[in-house]
Amino acid sequence: MTPSTAVALLNPSAGGGRAAELRRPVAAWLSRHAPGVSLLMPDSIAEAKAMLTILAPRTRVVLIGGDGTVSAMLPALLKGGLKVGLVPAGRHNLLARTLGLDALSWSQALVFALRSPTGPVDIGLLETEHTTVHFISQVRVDRPGWLGRYGAAGWSVWVDGQKMPTGTARRVLLCNSLPEWSTPERLPIELNDGWFDTVVVGGAGRWARWLRPLRPLGLPSAAAPVPHCQGRTLLVESEQPLRLRVDGELLTASRRTQVDLLPRALDLAGSHVAILDPHRFVDTTW
Repeated sequence: MTPSTAVALLNPSAGGGRAAELRRPVAAWLSRHAPGVSLLMPDSIAEAKAMLTILAPRTRVVLIGGDGTVSAMLPALLKGGLKVGLVPAGRHNLLARTLGLDALSWSQALVFALRSPTGPVDIGLLETEHTTVHFISQVRVDRPGWLGRYGAAGWSVWVDGQKMPTGTARRVLLCNSLPEWSTPERLPIELNDGWFDTVVVGGAGRWARWLRPLRPLGLPSAAAPVPHCQGRTLLVESEQPLRLRVDGELLTASRRTQVDLLPRALDLAGSHVAILDPHRFVDTTW
């Protein structure tokens, strides 16, 4: 890769606006180590997408932000046939965690995003009666309980046409990257395995939080995920609107949510690496 085939795009709204503080240090780093790489800092999603549309195919775009930043840029990235690197700087960084980037400083992650080979990863396409969006990491559907905003809601969860047992479950997670409560040992998830991992999370109420410190003793927690299965299509139907989050972003509540897998649709830096060694990615490696 030559410097002219890459750009960096910083989302100033990521991380509650904290990502904007990286503008000067990132610009200084690029000026010193990669003078051919431009730093873009659009004021809106529309402006960011417009910037991506003029890039040549196979250009590497280093996104500085979180899961929401990646998801918002996915339509333009896919349409332009662009490669992607990531510097985590958002509130939700599940993709970065899955890649192991959470162990790196921003400068180390920037080196990795610019230099690491890319490989194809799966993404998802979500459709409701209100919207259609792409996503990279996770979909969360919450059923309100009896104290919820909408009252009790009956629902059905289908994975690849098979109905899942939900019982009194309060949440469904569809994961393409590691959920916050998971570890690789508990729930192995890969970005390029051609599957989504669907988890129905049981609802035991607030008291379940008090049991979490007892997990090392082998005692069960009612907040633990049950059950878990893999599939390529998720359908959630409900009598009443369900709360919906996609890569951390709140969407309009929906009675019907369908998610389809788009296998190996995005070219992502680091998808081939199982474990990162932070000592390899220092400024002098450029």
